[in-house]
Amino acid sequence: MKKICSILIMLILSGCAGIFDKPICVREKAPVEKISKIELAGVIHYADGQSDLSGNDWTLLSQIAEQVKKSKAKVAVYGHASHRTRAKDPLQRILINIKVSNDRAVKVMSGLWAYGVPLAEIKTMAMFDTRPVAEETDRKSEQANRRTEIYLYWLK
Repeated sequence: MKKICSILIMLILSGCAGIFDKPICVREKAPVEKISKIELAGVIHYADGQSDLSGNDWTLLSQIAEQVKKSKAKVAVYGHASHRTRAKDPLQRILINIKVSNDRAVKVMSGLWAYGVPLAEIKTMAMFDTRPVAEETDRKSEQANRRTEIYLYWLK
């Protein structure tokens, strides 16, 4: 029962649970935005289980915020986690990685907002460990997957 409650709480917090009136993870259809251009603006890497931003990260966010304000770009922030956690239970591992990847994306969003990017211009997504950039064969490759990717995009 505790695991079911934990899953429901995570789904509610992530916006995926329609409380009793809608199926899980089905949302209202939004108008499709047509993207004319997209570019990777930066990548932030983290220590195991962490989501805090360093001084260099804040400098990067400041530069990205200035670029957003000058170019009228929108921002997409994708939080990622490495596959490995201390949890032995696969469901617990997923919940941990959802939380840490969401925390990373939200911290970057908050940093951009602190530098003047309107929240309406920033979209975040917790990718947990679904999009690795490296096969996790050692600590270095594992660290490569603990990241936040920040993309700028422009609409037609």
